[in-house]
Amino acid sequence: MLKRARLRLVAAVVGGGLLLLAGWMAWQGWQVQRDLADAADRAAAIQRLVAARDDTGTDRDARLDTRLDDELDGLRAASAAAAQRTSGPAWRLLAHLPVVGDDAAGVATTSRVLDELSRDGIAPLVRAAGSFDRLVPRDGVLDLAVARDLVEPVARADRAFDRARRRLAAVDDRGFARPLARRFTSFEDQVDRAARALGPARVATEVLPAMLGGEGPRHYLLVFQNNAEVRSTGGLPGAASYVEAREGRLTLRDHVTGASFGEAPAPVLPLSAAERALYGDVLGTYFVDATMTPDVPRAADLLRARWQQRYPDRPVDGVVLVDAVAIGYLLDATGPVRVGGVRLSGDNVVDELLHRAYLRLPEPGRQDAFFARVAAATLDRLTAGSGDPQALLAALSRAADERRVFVHSFVAADRAALAGTAVAGELDVPGPGSDRPRVDVTLDDTTGAKMSYYLRYDVDVTATSCVAGVQKYAAKARLRSTAPADAASLPAYVTGGGRYGVPAGSQLVTLRIFAPAGGELGALTWNGEPLELERVEHDGRPVGMTYVQLDPGQVADLAWTMRSGPRQVGTTALAVTPTIERKDGAETLASACSPER
Repeated sequence: MLKRARLRLVAAVVGGGLLLLAGWMAWQGWQVQRDLADAADRAAAIQRLVAARDDTGTDRDARLDTRLDDELDGLRAASAAAAQRTSGPAWRLLAHLPVVGDDAAGVATTSRVLDELSRDGIAPLVRAAGSFDRLVPRDGVLDLAVARDLVEPVARADRAFDRARRRLAAVDDRGFARPLARRFTSFEDQVDRAARALGPARVATEVLPAMLGGEGPRHYLLVFQNNAEVRSTGGLPGAASYVEAREGRLTLRDHVTGASFGEAPAPVLPLSAAERALYGDVLGTYFVDATMTPDVPRAADLLRARWQQRYPDRPVDGVVLVDAVAIGYLLDATGPVRVGGVRLSGDNVVDELLHRAYLRLPEPGRQDAFFARVAAATLDRLTAGSGDPQALLAALSRAADERRVFVHSFVAADRAALAGTAVAGELDVPGPGSDRPRVDVTLDDTTGAKMSYYLRYDVDVTATSCVAGVQKYAAKARLRSTAPADAASLPAYVTGGGRYGVPAGSQLVTLRIFAPAGGELGALTWNGEPLELERVEHDGRPVGMTYVQLDPGQVADLAWTMRSGPRQVGTTALAVTPTIERKDGAETLASACSPER
């Protein structure tokens, strides 16, 4: 009897202890939930206050700054409390229990990430946020001191958000309860968006002072890409402005048309065998064909070489490519300009530049003069500080994300800083050990006219399987002509007039598919029928090239397969020639080798 009584007593004590432990854990869980909810409320309040402070401009209310400080203190306190409660041995024990263990581990990681972000990511950004709207020109000058002051806080925040993104990406959330899974995914998405935005911001603050003449004058070719005659990087280099940057001031020194360069007797730079096979000598003999290559650094080399051949006394420190859609984004932010009696805004500038100008001004000389005046007016409006600074920064960011603005510097330090960013535009070939494949799909007009105004296209690539570290892809592209049935009656400058063997009103497009480095490119079909591919190897990447003729209203559906190189198991970067439509030209494809697949 005594032995049984002792056993019952032990069982009661253990049971009571377990109940107390369960109660304590429940209490801790409730407190952590309360802390995280408080932190989320504080973060939302900070966003509202930063937006309100930006709206006040120079007439800033000191009370806003005080409230911001209070909310930042509250955010740090709440996130620190959540991190502290989830870092002890009891919570680690909870993380190893069945059913609730995954959730407990996820909450602990989220708490620690939020704690670090509140100190090292969010706080420096809030402190610097008031200066971002000064990171645009005013009265023709950008204050370089502002960019210099932003370098440290932006770099600190970039490091913090990059660490947070990597830690969250390493979490396996498949075992989370549904409410936690939703909140975790939302948090991860917010951190990822912030991290992707901070990378370019960090680079911009680092390179702007020097690139804008803070260490001596710089000279740039600002090249307008005409999407009405499509090229791999966006459009034909229809015009170039010679711009001087000195102590933050941009000055337009000259403006010339791309056509004025004519044909060089030989390529201005030696061309590789692959370049000759893919593009022919025209890549190096015509200024307007330099952007047939999707590799922006290579295109910039060719453009500069052709420029210096003609203007040897005008040095070029960098090349900036911008297309008509990007100009529309800038005019959305700065307000319209009036050129030659035409009011140009974000709503109509693409139509006016890429189509109506050819109908209104049939002589090429008058067209070129109009484009030159538009470029000068847009640059004047941009540097004058017109419009909302926040909207202008957003417009530049959108244009860069959509691959409509590219920047190449011939200064080694600047080029190294820009490498890998969206504006660098490298035809990226993953180095040894890289697990990220890349696919590029480019289009070039072969009509010799301005019919790409009527070209629409979509490209879709999906990683379908992963076998022994090699991903397989299914890809398709739809090309269509929106030209009217009577397109042949348009001016010959628009249709080409049949000069190069393409019937007036139709258009001929060269499609090039760059498969991943070390991979394979399969067969191609057009509307279900086999279509021959010319195959070339370009720096270790298989490239397939074909030609697609589109009559007015015609649709061409193309499909092909690909494989990645060995051990390329990461997400795939897809880059497509920017289209005349307002949409992205870049995408990150989910890996077929990920655990979720």
